[in-house]
Amino acid sequence: MNEHALRAVFVSLRTAEDREVLPLGAATAAAALVQADLVRRGDMKILAAGVDEPHEALEGKILASSPSLVGFSLYCWNSTASIELAARLRAAYPKLLLIAGGPDAERLAAAAREAPHVFDAVFLGEAEESLVAWVRDAATGGGQAHARGTANPAVFLRGKAAAPATLASPWLAGLLEPRAGGQVAWELTRGCPFRCAYCYEGRGSSGVRRLPDERLERELALFVERGVGEIFVLDPTFNVQPARALALLRRFADKGGGIAWNFEIRAELLDRPQAEAFASMPCSLQIGLQSVRPEVLAAINRDMDRKKFAAKVGLLNAAGAVFGLDLIYGLPGDTLAGFRESLDYALSLAPNHLDIFPLAVLPGTELAERREALGLVADEEPPYLLKRHASFGEADMASAARLARACGLFYTAGRAVPWFLSALRPLRMAPAAFLAGFAEFIDARAIGAGSLRHAAIESLQIEYLGQLYKARGVDRWLAAALDLVRYYGAWSRAFAEGERSRVKLSHPLREVESPGFLDIERHRSRGVPRPCEVDIGPGGDGVFAKIAHGRA
Repeated sequence: MNEHALRAVFVSLRTAEDREVLPLGAATAAAALVQADLVRRGDMKILAAGVDEPHEALEGKILASSPSLVGFSLYCWNSTASIELAARLRAAYPKLLLIAGGPDAERLAAAAREAPHVFDAVFLGEAEESLVAWVRDAATGGGQAHARGTANPAVFLRGKAAAPATLASPWLAGLLEPRAGGQVAWELTRGCPFRCAYCYEGRGSSGVRRLPDERLERELALFVERGVGEIFVLDPTFNVQPARALALLRRFADKGGGIAWNFEIRAELLDRPQAEAFASMPCSLQIGLQSVRPEVLAAINRDMDRKKFAAKVGLLNAAGAVFGLDLIYGLPGDTLAGFRESLDYALSLAPNHLDIFPLAVLPGTELAERREALGLVADEEPPYLLKRHASFGEADMASAARLARACGLFYTAGRAVPWFLSALRPLRMAPAAFLAGFAEFIDARAIGAGSLRHAAIESLQIEYLGQLYKARGVDRWLAAALDLVRYYGAWSRAFAEGERSRVKLSHPLREVESPGFLDIERHRSRGVPRPCEVDIGPGGDGVFAKIAHGRA
């Protein structure tokens, strides 16, 4: 055992939304120190706490084990609070070794010439090897690693990509304890072959490096044994190696029990076997679309073929896989009209959810380096959101934000996927125009930013559709449209919340359930509506729908 071993606490401050996910980044760095015999397993603590916890309480938790080294994982949502906490520790305990790493450590590097830092060392990129070397120097009294205090600059060390076989597993080392029904973040590879200008992942990467299969087998067995409920695979592009992705999916389906999975993938790399494998598992996919305009994509080192992209996504829809798309507004060269075009395209593909973000000009990314040349005006503090550029002004950013909120409420939170495009067809409206109207509708009712229960959102959907159908003179199809809203809304609540509903339909249940009913205009011309009441709820074999009153 190393006689110079240190006592350490690694701190990861999390938001309320991420509080259930165990802090893989901090634990991976900690595992490297334990593996190198620089910190004994019993002397390494991982503190996962809320970013909003009082600093006094956090300081007490950190100092409870009398550490000689404290490390902070910096992300855009916690770096300000983490730096403030580190400053408190530095002021009270000047000999304490303080270090930092993580994506938002680039923030410190960007400001290194302008202000001193409380940290003795800041690790950029993959940190395991540089961290071990620096801490070894500190443990043996090396000159460069002595605590410096606030009057001196930190040492900035940009890590090199480590060989995957040398990386210690925090799961197998016992530094992270997966919990029954809990969530875990899991990495299967390191590196990214893509160079998206707004992202850290591909910078300094030497391609994709696979973690050893034997390690992954043991980690998966641990997750299954402990009864983990959900796994978030952190690989930036899970299917970058399609053959391996398919083999892993089959392994997960075979050995993963009832675990729910989350993957980020590239649509262009999909094939039918992958789509069918995803659909056979309880999983959700996230696909970065970002924009559909070629000149905008070129400026961020991306491209796409609309027809090919739609065909690949069509494989997921045909297989019944659950997937979402990402859009970014405010990208260099984009306009509000261009963003609306991207929104229309994304919703035409019927994703299960659509996540829309303003551009963040993150320190350490290519966009941050080119911000002046591109005319990007953005916040200097986290989360570094764009304010404006020449073709996307502040008013445009505000309009895009309202569209994003309207889409999130009506489409995603409103679970409108099965019927959204069907309901728009009689209106002869593009999705962006429809949602712009809904944004005005909810603004007029002062609908707050807080979350609404689905039944309350459904009431808003019904009211807005009623107004719009009548205003555009197509109210002869309104009853059919609202049948779709009510039927699929009740079905989703039965599936997601286990809720039972009684729904009044204007058409017989067997018609509303039929695929042909989604073609509202053609179906409505066949006869006079015949109302009925339907009970919809959870049953032993899934969701049931049965007639309570009226004709089937």
